[in-house]
Amino acid sequence: MRSSKRELQRRIAYEAARILTELRSDNVTHACQKAAAKYGVTRRQMMPNREEVEQALREQQRLLRGEQQSDVMQNLRLSALTAMQALQQFQPILVGSVFHGTADSNSQVKLHLFANTPEEILFALSDMHIPWQEKQQTALFSDGSRDTLPSFLFSADGVVFELIVLPAGNRHKRPLDPIDSLPMQGANLKQLKRLLDLQPEPTDPG
Repeated sequence: MRSSKRELQRRIAYEAARILTELRSDNVTHACQKAAAKYGVTRRQMMPNREEVEQALREQQRLLRGEQQSDVMQNLRLSALTAMQALQQFQPILVGSVFHGTADSNSQVKLHLFANTPEEILFALSDMHIPWQEKQQTALFSDGSRDTLPSFLFSADGVVFELIVLPAGNRHKRPLDPIDSLPMQGANLKQLKRLLDLQPEPTDPG
């Protein structure tokens, strides 16, 4: 029984990775739901965790894109670094596929920012003459609460950024990953610089 469950989770993980690659999407939750539906799975206990899906996705990206994938990740993380330095007063945290290393050229750079009010973020964007779009999303938190979070979208140099605003007063209240219900992982500015140092230099074609 245990081996059949693990095999089913593996199949769902690889199907979700195929969907993400085919659609050039980074919505892991949606891909897992579609993959589970293909196999008739409705129980959460039968779903793969995020690490399994991302491992399958990295394997597919490595096979399909090769060295190009490393260059894409490097460029997206450099874009994230620039944005985080510009917004460092809000203690930014890089989350999502750019942090996890599974992004492609269509992926958004997602940042968690900490502010007393969303207006603080708007004022900062206005000062930088950046036009934005506003939306909201619902998140579950590690203390069991559910909140609606404001977020702001903007584009710069062909990269789409999503800024998700979290309360400044409680940095220990962390949003949960919808895939495995664990606190979202991410990198602050110092940790992102360390990630970039670990990235291989792009190959010189000459």
